[in-house]
Amino acid sequence: MTYYHDEIKSDERAKRIIDAVNAKKNRVIPLVAEEFSPEKYVLLENFEYYSSLLKIRPYVRVPCLVYPKTSEVDRLIQILKVTIPLEKGTSWLFKNEHIMRLVDVHNMSIRNIANLTNCSISKINSYILNREIPIHIREVAIQAEAKTVLESICKSTVIPKPLKPILYEKAIIEKGSSHRLNIQKLQLLKHFCSVTEIPIFILDSRSLLKRLIDQLVSTNFNLSTHMINLLNKFIEEETAL
Repeated sequence: MTYYHDEIKSDERAKRIIDAVNAKKNRVIPLVAEEFSPEKYVLLENFEYYSSLLKIRPYVRVPCLVYPKTSEVDRLIQILKVTIPLEKGTSWLFKNEHIMRLVDVHNMSIRNIANLTNCSISKINSYILNREIPIHIREVAIQAEAKTVLESICKSTVIPKPLKPILYEKAIIEKGSSHRLNIQKLQLLKHFCSVTEIPIFILDSRSLLKRLIDQLVSTNFNLSTHMINLLNKFIEEETAL
């Protein structure tokens, strides 16, 4: 088993990885695992190779070096110590899943994780993103340059919970689109949620919620019209004196 492994979707890529491992002249045991209970094992190293086997040779038997049981913290730290510097084929999400397990389940600090994995604090911080955010969103968070917005949505206490899945999707829309939720629009949305009470019948309807958010975000909360109306109202009041 694994705590998490990346899926390899291409047969060709899987074959290249397996062939490269098999071609090594310094023949080593390709998989390294730890026995955490009788006849149950968790993988520690060579995740790309493991994923490749699952893709095109799921029933093949391969040698595996097995270590005795330690602790989950020690296993997670060992995985990160190897994969962050050496297994470049593992994804950002792979590191995020393992680091966030240390944070969420074992209450470890970023500094402690950095010290134990021989990484800088900034390196570990680059993989931090709350696991409450759906996995398909986290997968593209870095590429979409949406990590800060996503984390802010997740942590917000003023945004109603039914709204958050829709906002996550809005945050990863292509940059430059009027429908994308950027940090400025998110601040406006938080203010909107803090001064209004969205009716239950809207909160209970994903389609209505989506239409509401679409309208607010795409029109930038009608700020231009609001500003003009404020000025016109002031002028009317002053000229009526």
